[in-house]
Amino acid sequence: MSLGTWDPDADAAAHDAGIETAVLSRFIQIARDEMLPQLADMLLEDEQQIYAGMMQLEADDWLAAAANLNDDEVLQLLRFFAVAENLPGWEAGPKSPVIPLAKTLRKRGVRLDKIQLQWLRDVNKNRFLPYGPL
Repeated sequence: MSLGTWDPDADAAAHDAGIETAVLSRFIQIARDEMLPQLADMLLEDEQQIYAGMMQLEADDWLAAAANLNDDEVLQLLRFFAVAENLPGWEAGPKSPVIPLAKTLRKRGVRLDKIQLQWLRDVNKNRFLPYGPL
């Protein structure tokens, strides 16, 4: 276990985090490039603190953001956030972005297959994924 440094400015920015297209594009690319196992190294400590606030955004915010993405981009974001939730301060429980992203795919008729569901369970211990509180 490692302890990071606390930056009050980054912490304040985390609470004001929104969904920026450029940030989502970066997250999608990290997932596409299969860099998820190195995720902690891909984001600077300040970025980790700032972007952690995204994990607490409302489901409606994620549904709106996903509306502008294609199915593969939504799936890549789902993968990114499933792994990102393991970063310190990124724990989201029932507020995880994975839940509205999975909902977006379901509404589009895209179902997660057994392999994808098992992968989610392997990389994340959040019992609410991918469907939220039942």
